[in-house]
Amino acid sequence: MLVYSLQVNLEIGNTQKNLDKIFSYLKDVEKGSLVLLPEMFSCGFDNENLEKHVKETPSVHRKLKQFSYEKHLVISGTLPEKSRKGIYNKAFIIDNGEIVYKQAKVKLFRPTGEHRYYRAGKNFDVTESSNGNLGIMICFELRFPNISYTLRKKGVEIILVPAQWGKPRKKHLEVLSQARAIEDQSFVVVSNTVGKIGDIEYAGSSGIYDPWGERLAFIDDEEGLISADINLGDVYRVRKKLKMDI
Repeated sequence: MLVYSLQVNLEIGNTQKNLDKIFSYLKDVEKGSLVLLPEMFSCGFDNENLEKHVKETPSVHRKLKQFSYEKHLVISGTLPEKSRKGIYNKAFIIDNGEIVYKQAKVKLFRPTGEHRYYRAGKNFDVTESSNGNLGIMICFELRFPNISYTLRKKGVEIILVPAQWGKPRKKHLEVLSQARAIEDQSFVVVSNTVGKIGDIEYAGSSGIYDPWGERLAFIDDEEGLISADINLGDVYRVRKKLKMDI
């Protein structure tokens, strides 16, 4: 099974331009694959204009659902979404044209003021998909081993990490991505942004890691689409070889 991670620079607030770029990368992905997009990939953290962007989110979902349906893809990422309680940074999983799961970011990143614009989610879960049992850790949440431990207990096979991770903490992203794969004996897929977006420089360092912690694919500080051919059976071979009962 092919797994893809997209790393791009975004133009803050410009949903159409960002989507045009994203789809230009995705047009050649193989049918039946899993595709991970970065955190807040439609507009970046254009926090002062979130009311505008939450109105665009249903249209973005529709475009991705159609693309997923046509190519039999599983697609994930995060978008701003509004409910009666407020605005959330909400991850989604689209499977063959249908949204099968959503999860709001629980651990908001206070150094950039996320808590002033977004409400925090509450739950972490694992969802079955056409491409395995998927769990999501959104950006800053990668630092919390108790979250990945919860996903492991719930039967995760692939941990998806959509991110906008800052460049000053670049090495942390690389180390933590590998650590989560090793400790949970799961595949880990990281999709980050790169370059300057608004006032923040982002780290790049998107990657795909196997359950032994080996790096299967990696992209440093440029834009691009990376991929790896994975076998979910490796999850269970590693867990059998090195038992870590939980």
